[in-house]
Amino acid sequence: MFSKSLFKQSCKANGIMWLIITFAVCFMLSCVMLISGRGDISKTKDAIQNTIIEQETKSSIEKRALNYYEISNSALQYFDSVFGEEYVAVYKEALSGGLPEDQAAQSAQMGAYKNTMEKIENEYYPGVVQSLGYTKDSTEDQEIKGVIFYTLNPMNEDGSFMFDSFYQEHGETPLHYSDLIPGMSDASHAEARDKYAMQAASVFLAENMTKEESIQQALDTLAEYGVTRQQYDEFGFSDYAHIKSISEQVIVSYRADISYRLDNLKDGETEDAVKEDVTAKECNSLLANLPQEVSEALDEIGQMDMFGILIGSIFYKMAGLLLPIIYMIMTSNALIAGQVDSGSMAYVLATSVKRRTVTFTQSVYLVGSLLLMFILTSVTSVICLNIVDVTTNLTWKKLLLMNAGAFLVMFALSGICFLSSCWFNRSKNAMAIGGGLSMFFLVATMLGLFGSPILPSIIRMDALDYFNYVSVITLFDPIAILDGTNGFLPKYLILLVIGLICYIIGSVHFRKKDLPL
Repeated sequence: MFSKSLFKQSCKANGIMWLIITFAVCFMLSCVMLISGRGDISKTKDAIQNTIIEQETKSSIEKRALNYYEISNSALQYFDSVFGEEYVAVYKEALSGGLPEDQAAQSAQMGAYKNTMEKIENEYYPGVVQSLGYTKDSTEDQEIKGVIFYTLNPMNEDGSFMFDSFYQEHGETPLHYSDLIPGMSDASHAEARDKYAMQAASVFLAENMTKEESIQQALDTLAEYGVTRQQYDEFGFSDYAHIKSISEQVIVSYRADISYRLDNLKDGETEDAVKEDVTAKECNSLLANLPQEVSEALDEIGQMDMFGILIGSIFYKMAGLLLPIIYMIMTSNALIAGQVDSGSMAYVLATSVKRRTVTFTQSVYLVGSLLLMFILTSVTSVICLNIVDVTTNLTWKKLLLMNAGAFLVMFALSGICFLSSCWFNRSKNAMAIGGGLSMFFLVATMLGLFGSPILPSIIRMDALDYFNYVSVITLFDPIAILDGTNGFLPKYLILLVIGLICYIIGSVHFRKKDLPL
């Protein structure tokens, strides 16, 4: 079954070419990994991703700030309307009870304040929660309750204020809406109320977002993008003053825009529609301000493992296969068809060596030389991965799986070339079919790259994706390996089966066909 002398002859005839090509592949691989792994490619990707994350998070903060402001301002407006009604009722009742006007006014203010706060707690706040579709005691319920009552900062029975400590913890002067009651009838009260709502909403948001549990929740959300606590701190989203500043700035801009738009309403426009439009405008994120194709491309780039894609999909799936394919085409042709064409096969078969032994020995050499080639590339890649300093999902285990995938691609292609070499008696025919198919698969894979999902949508040409369906190399799926899924396993099995079937059919056909000896 196996001829040592024939194996040695094949090693001697093809050894120099194997050595040169193996060295060239390992050298190219090390250059690609070391040069791209200097950090530049990772820094570019990280810069894009961090910009997107920072802008999207800021946009989320701005939307939350405007939401708090609207809740606060609506609660204060409700307070004003109810307080006015309650004041008149209590004042009249006090006068009818015989109190002097000054005492009646003082009694009316205290009674109206107490009654108004009770209505806010028992009627207004539950009504807001219900209108928004939230359930009682839910996170949203507690958030709305916090915004309303921290903004109003109710007065206790002893004359102190319920949430003064909340403001003082951050060096803020406590806000008391009761201080605005004496000027409630003034024309400037609405402006003072809006400003009060802005200050209260900004303080409440900044305090909430800089709580340790809120920061951890944000980090959990951003964990899939690799955002660390240090990066989050560098964005400034754990800094109280920074959050408060963002909130105040967007609210000031929102108030000015709303005031102008409401003073110049167009036909058919409603106040709610104007507020919705202005909110969308003020809180537009970086991606929302760009054309859809560009924003999608930036988002895709930000989430890509550029180093892993370069090594897996560019090198191992294409560039790194070129030289091994050339070696495989030439060697598989020389092992069978070349010897038949030149007549040297007659001398081999004239000895005690059988055809079965020839095909088995030559196939062992071809597969063995390719296996050894990719063992060396595996060693090279693992060494280089330990040298480079780059942010990537690529590990040494995933690298070994990629090397295994590249070998199985070569095993399948070598099976096709070996079958062609065994089938044809003329070297040119064997090389044209086997080599032609192998090069076609490689070129189709290169063209298919420009239509594959690994490229950002803005530069992707979907029509070229069809080339991926006509290439055996497509069964090598580095992206599945990078993602940590097992989707590559059945594809690896198909490559293995293709190679085995081609080697078996080629060997059987060579044993049965007539040779021009």
